Amino acid sequence: MNSLDITGQSALIRRLRNIMDSGRIVHSYIFTGPAGAGKKTISNYFAKMLLCEGIDKPCNTCKSCRQVESGNHPDIIRLENQSNIIRVDSIRELRKDISIKPFQSQRKIYIIEKGDTMNPQAQNAFLKTLEEPPEHAVIIILAENLASLLPTIVSRCQIIRIPPLTAQQIGEIIKSRVQIPHDKALVFAKLAHGIPGRGLELAASQEYHQMRDECLELLTKLSESSIAQAMGYIDYFLDRRDNAVEILDMIELLLRDVLVLKQGNLKRIIVNGDKISHLEYLANSFTIPNIQCIIENIEQSKKLLKSRANFQLTIENLLMKIQGSGEHAQSSRSTV
Repeated sequence: MNSLDITGQSALIRRLRNIMDSGRIVHSYIFTGPAGAGKKTISNYFAKMLLCEGIDKPCNTCKSCRQVESGNHPDIIRLENQSNIIRVDSIRELRKDISIKPFQSQRKIYIIEKGDTMNPQAQNAFLKTLEEPPEHAVIIILAENLASLLPTIVSRCQIIRIPPLTAQQIGEIIKSRVQIPHDKALVFAKLAHGIPGRGLELAASQEYHQMRDECLELLTKLSESSIAQAMGYIDYFLDRRDNAVEILDMIELLLRDVLVLKQGNLKRIIVNGDKISHLEYLANSFTIPNIQCIIENIEQSKKLLKSRANFQLTIENLLMKIQGSGEHAQSSRSTV
């Protein structure tokens, strides 16, 4: 792994290099950002820099760099969350190990994954280590939510925030790791909302690919169907009750793309760009007021489902509203 492997984070890489060049390396860091932001990748890169035996760190050729790449460096100790909570026993084990000098390097790196899941007892025990860390130790905490950590822990660490990436940057990451065309990679990049791990997860999920296709087909059929036919689609939702809100999110996103198409030449901001021909067909099936009304009804339906309202009645009402809007637009073929 070198800096070229960390797409879109040149400013952050420069900051890490400045830390190394200045020699002002502290004993504890928190790498923070949402799940999938790249905390693990970037903390691994920083650990490689800290342990590198070359001049231009990381050199990627010395024994230490090669060991980090292979995941076998004896002076990198990882504390992984195995049960959604890091308990005090795990921290006690860390405290015992941290007093032992490094095996081959000048430093010993401790990486605590999902550090914000330490329970109160674990955090209090960990605080004692942060107050008087051994000279050789560097502790890196990976955390999604800083507010879950004690203020006294946060105040003793240098904060490294992982900034979000652009859709184009995430698209390049997806293309390099998942064998899909550029237009599809960009779709999942836009759906990722700046989080590369989320984009990769969606791009690799056959279930998500299938759901997008099914939602587009369902929306098309509803725009063409009678009320009786529309009611037949309730079984699709009943069979996927646990994913109903996610399905409604996708239908809403498709409709927002259709709305963008109807409002002018703004194809560049459409999310589902690989479905443009289908979206253009739907643009002829709904008017702008109808789309806005359906989106409002979808939002209301999602709230009802989350509040445990009658599932079948909520979906049936929504299907009728979508079908009715499509029927109205089909009869008028309005472009507005």
